[in-house]
Amino acid sequence: MRVAVRAPATTANLGAGFDVFGAALALENLFTIETGREGFRLQGVPVQPDLGRNLFHAALDRTAAELGGQAPKVAVTVDVAVPLRSGLGSSASAICAGVAAAQVLLSKHLAPAAALRIAAELDGHPDNVAACLFGGVTIATDDGLVRRLPAPDLRAIVFYPGTELGTEAARRSLGREVLRADAVFNLGRASLLVYAFALQDYDLLSAACEDRLHEPQRLPALPYAQEAREAALSAGALAMPISGSGPSLLALARPAQADAVALALQAVAARHAPARVLDLAFADRGTEAQALD
Repeated sequence: MRVAVRAPATTANLGAGFDVFGAALALENLFTIETGREGFRLQGVPVQPDLGRNLFHAALDRTAAELGGQAPKVAVTVDVAVPLRSGLGSSASAICAGVAAAQVLLSKHLAPAAALRIAAELDGHPDNVAACLFGGVTIATDDGLVRRLPAPDLRAIVFYPGTELGTEAARRSLGREVLRADAVFNLGRASLLVYAFALQDYDLLSAACEDRLHEPQRLPALPYAQEAREAALSAGALAMPISGSGPSLLALARPAQADAVALALQAVAARHAPARVLDLAFADRGTEAQALD
């Protein structure tokens, strides 16, 4: 049996929504799973890192057990489009692909809440996996409650500095305590963010994406981040939060300003090879799996 799974890239946090907000992007990893053999291969990357191997199989096995069965031996080939350790949800894509593949392989359906619970346990937080599973813009809590808004009519212009950064390494830069004033600040900004997406009041995004819980600690360590942010905002971007834990930043732009923002960021990338720019749409489609034969 062969199964194909498409799992989208994601961006998490969107500034003030630390570990809660996520959004799917129109860039997908394609997983092809074949039973009766064993192996795991990434296509489109120069070396074969371990990233995704354990996460995919852990999700496959955990989901199969949840469904009352056992996952078969599989060979997995991944056509990689999402840069690894880029802050664009490559780990979430591996987890969600494993959750989706198990359901097709065992011909059993898992409730969305159960799928999210398994994925969030493996990823450590629900923001990326909720967006990857369901698409659109998601608001997810650590106890499994998730709500989804449609993908916004905005461009997501990613500045990727070409360096890798693991989530755990990025989390070590965060303080253990939060000032009450900073918590209140983020509560207000996160509320504005929901309002901005729900009512398409995108002029609010400049304020709504401001953050005091994680970006002040992370931004100084990200290569060329301040230079990229200043260039994007000067060219007309509405906001440019860190994507997930970094190292990528995500410029939010109306379609009319997207080309100018992309050109400004490409100029920054040209000065700092191997940095690059990805001009993406937001995606309503989440993870999808189908049997090929």
